[in-house]
Formats: sequence, C-alpha cells, structure tokens
Amino acid sequence: MHEVERHRIILAEVEEKPIATLSYLVDLLGASEATIRRDINDLHKKGKLKKVRGGAEALHPPTNVSLVGRPYSVNQTINARAKRQIAQAAVELLEDGMSISISGGTTTYFMSEFMRTRKLQVLTNSFVIAEQLVKRSKCVVTLPGGSIYRDQNIILSPFPDDISSRYYASLLFIGAHGVGPQGVMEADPQIVQAVMKLMDQAECRVLLVDSSKFQNRSNLLVCPLSKIDIVITDDGIDAKSRKMIEAAGSQLVIAKNDVDSVEPAG
Repeated sequence: MHEVERHRIILAEVEEKPIATLSYLVDLLGASEATIRRDINDLHKKGKLKKVRGGAEALHPPTNVSLVGRPYSVNQTINARAKRQIAQAAVELLEDGMSISISGGTTTYFMSEFMRTRKLQVLTNSFVIAEQLVKRSKCVVTLPGGSIYRDQNIILSPFPDDISSRYYASLLFIGAHGVGPQGVMEADPQIVQAVMKLMDQAECRVLLVDSSKFQNRSNLLVCPLSKIDIVITDDGIDAKSRKMIEAAGSQLVIAKNDVDSVEPAG
C-alpha cells in the first residue's frame, strides 16, 4: 500500500477512536511496525495528529458515540474490485418480483450498482444503498426506523420490534467483519443485533465477503456458518477456508473475475 493511502487511513482511524493503537494499525494496514511508527511520526510533524505512547490520536479526539469498526469511507476503498465481483455474483441470484433484504456494508453496497433494471421489494438499513436504488432502479425500497450512524452509512434501531422483525425476505444479503470456525463475526454489538433480526425473517441467507475476511476475527458472533446458505467470495480464498465452508453445509460461490465487463449504474 502506498504511503499516501496509509496516511489517509491512519487519519480516518484516529478521527474515529480515542486512540488508534500501533498494533491495531499494523494489523489493519498489513505493514511493519517500523513503517507505521514512521507514518505516525510524519503525520505528527505535519500537525495532522498527535503521537502518543503506543499509537496516535486525533488533534481533536472524537466525543460522539460511533460504532466499533472502520468508517464506511475507508472500507469502501479496501479490496474494492473483489467486492464488486462478489456483488455482481450476488445480483445474479435475483429474480424480478422477489422480496429481499440487504444489510448495510461496502460489499453489499456494490450490489446496488448492478440492480438498475431489477424490479424488487427491498428492505435495507443502509441509506446509501437505498439512495442508489431509489435513484437508479425500479425497486420499491423500505428503510427501518432508528438512528443514523453517519460514519457507517447505516440505520440501527435499539428496539427489538421494528419493521425488520416483520419483513419476510426470499433472500437476505449480509457482509461480515470476519469469518472463522466459530462462525460469522461482526465488530459492533448493535450490528450483530440488526443482522440477527434480518436473519430470522429470511428464507435463504447469503454471505458476501472478500477473501481477506477469513483472516479477521472478533469476539462478537452473528451466527454459526451452518446458518448461512450461500457464501460468495473471490478466488483469493484459501483451501482451509473452502473446507470450513463445505463442512458447515454452505454452498460456496467464487465470483468471476470479469466485473469490468459489466457496466455499473452511474
């Protein structure tokens, strides 16, 4: 990853957390500790953040409550090509007239690029997905009530009984922070709660994750892999993860590497 891109991601991280630790940034960026220390020093000297023991913090640390995890704007740039390939494969499962649910996330967002000609009933808790579908598709879109989390472009309700728990979907499309032997994982408990509501009302559950997610872990489980009917990922998935999906009884779909041949919605 280029230095400019690392600096942009580091600055986005410190704007979201009281302190972005050195170890966290090393894992996030896949760079050496020495490289991240140098980046933090450079940004500190330029007056863009404050270097602190064990990491870095913003010049004006955030006081607002936010969800755990990277901002949407950062996630959208990571593995974008693979995410679009996966999203295109997911849209191929759709048929006009279906009632579907799409959970917020950057991989699921790319689905909306390929849904321009579809006529579907769509429930989503992502207002960027909703905006794209309202402007550029023939879908009927429903949003649940709740609070808007700007950094993740998502709407979440603290109440157990909202439209999400009463909406039937033929297909549910979700992303994840990580996937492992324990199951599908998310970084924030509110996202776990929101996804579980959608899962209870879906006939078929489809997980959209790029291959890097099989290396990520969290202490928050959404569900075991056995509750996922279809897993769509890219061809970077390793043999161990393939076997894990097969052992769980989930169907594995490897997205084709021809996404550029499809013109996305403008």
